[in-house]
Amino acid sequence: MEPDKPSSYNLQQEQLILPERVTVRDPRGGQYVIESVLGKGEFGAVYLVRERQRKRDLFALKEIINPNKDEREHFTFEAEVLKRLNHVALPRVHRVFENDRLKRVYLLMDYISGRNLEALRQEQPAKCFSLPLALALLAPIADALSYLHAQIPPIVHRDVKPANIIVPEAGGQAMLVDFGSAKEFIPGSVTNVVSRRTPGYAAPELYRTGTNPRTDIYGLGATLYVLLTGLAPVDVPSRISGNWSTGTDPLKPAHLLNSTIPIGVSEALQRAMAMKTEDRFGTVAEFWRVLTAQSMQQMASTPPLEISQPHPTQPIEDAPTQPLRKELYAPRSKKRRILRIFGLLKGHSS
Repeated sequence: MEPDKPSSYNLQQEQLILPERVTVRDPRGGQYVIESVLGKGEFGAVYLVRERQRKRDLFALKEIINPNKDEREHFTFEAEVLKRLNHVALPRVHRVFENDRLKRVYLLMDYISGRNLEALRQEQPAKCFSLPLALALLAPIADALSYLHAQIPPIVHRDVKPANIIVPEAGGQAMLVDFGSAKEFIPGSVTNVVSRRTPGYAAPELYRTGTNPRTDIYGLGATLYVLLTGLAPVDVPSRISGNWSTGTDPLKPAHLLNSTIPIGVSEALQRAMAMKTEDRFGTVAEFWRVLTAQSMQQMASTPPLEISQPHPTQPIEDAPTQPLRKELYAPRSKKRRILRIFGLLKGHSS
C-alpha cells in the first residue's frame, strides 16, 4: 500500500525543524540562538531567538526550508514590504538573509509577546466579545489596513483573521502579523491564485484571481463577525452552494446570532462580506465610520449601569473607538487603555 504522502511530508518537515540552542548565522555577522519554536507551517517555522552579542534582545525568526524560486521571491517581497512600513500596529522587519548550509531563507523581525485574538476569543464567555471591546481591539488593525491601502501601490494583506492579530501582553495596541500572503495591488494586473486561504475569512476573489484592497475589508468584517457572534462566518464555497441551491445566502446576519448586536452593525458586516467586491465598502475607513456611529448610537440608547451591577466591559470606560486617524500615533492614553483591555481578557479567562 502506498504511504500517506501528506503525512510523510509533514513528518519530514517536522524533522527539519531546528532544535533549541542551535545558532543560526547571518552572512553579515549576526548570530541568533533559538530559544523555542513559536509556530510551525507547511514550509518552515517561526522561532523565538536571542541575539548572541546582545543577550537581552529577543526576535522572531521566520524561515522557509529549501525554498524554490517562487517561494524565495515571495518571502523576499514580504520582507521588503514590511521593512519600508512604519505603523505602530505592524511589526518591524530588520533583515532577510539566507543560510546556504541549512538551505533556508530567514526573516528577522520584532518579537511580539502576547496572545492572538482567536486564542483569547476561545476563552471568553460564549466565545465572543462585547461590541465596545471588539471595536477597541480592532481599531488599530483597521487603521493599519487603511495605512497599507494608502501605499503606492496599495498593499493588500489578504489574510486578515483573528489568529493573525496579536494583543501584546506588556501593553500597546493590537498588531497585525503574518504578511506571507501580502501583495501589492496594481490596477489592471491579475493576481495568481492564492494557495493559502482560511475558510470563513477568505473573500471569493481569493479562490479565483484579482484581489484588491476590498479583499481586506472582507477579512476585517469576517473577523469582527466572529468576535461578536462566537461563530466563524460561512465559507465562500458553502455560500456559493447555498445561493445556487436555495437562492439565499447561508451567511446569517450577526444580530440573529447575538441579539445585543445593533441591526446597523449587522448590516455593515453583511455589506463588508458581500460576495461581489463592488458591493462592499469602498474603503476600510468608510466601513469603520459606520461601525463607530452604530456603536455610539447603541451606547446612547443603553441606560447607565448601577455600580452594583456586574458587567464584563465595565472597567473599560473609553472602550468605544474613535474614528480612524489619518496620521500615525501611539499616545500613552491609548496604551493605558489597551493595558486595561488585556487585563480584562486575562480576568475573563481565569
